[in-house]
Amino acid sequence: MDLQLINLLGASAIAIADSIQNAAKEATGNSASFPAALVILERYPKITVDLLAQYLQLSQSGAARLVERLVNQDLVERHQGNDRRFVHLQLTSDGKAMVEKIQQAKIAAVSDLLQPLTTQEQQQLLSTLSKMAGEYSNTEVLEEYICRFCDIRQCPLAVCQERLAAWEKVNTVN
Repeated sequence: MDLQLINLLGASAIAIADSIQNAAKEATGNSASFPAALVILERYPKITVDLLAQYLQLSQSGAARLVERLVNQDLVERHQGNDRRFVHLQLTSDGKAMVEKIQQAKIAAVSDLLQPLTTQEQQQLLSTLSKMAGEYSNTEVLEEYICRFCDIRQCPLAVCQERLAAWEKVNTVN
């Protein structure tokens, strides 16, 4: 392996992650888990607090406090599930608007980083990153954590589209 490539790829990954987190923080005025929770809730309507905690790598109590903040700001609503033991979370219209603001901030931040690349270089990078993405993890929970700011509808990976379709199928029936 080329050690210069490894070094530069690691630094680039950190720079990209920092740019996205800073953009999301500016868009919401809140720390990284706050905007990430909104993006995940948009992706998975009717998600439970427990699953949200797993996807954000938070403790159950940390996720419960985060959800309380989201509810208090009228961005999220709680709904009792068919099984009374579970509460499902859903974005309000203000929450959906905030997700759009987060996604636009992310697009602007990453676009700035891509600016030096030609269209052809951007397409090559897309191809390379798509190839590498299959190696990031092998568990759904870790994949969701990695992709916590992703707009899944724009993802070229089949596994992401399959997971979204399966979620929508299960949650449309209930």
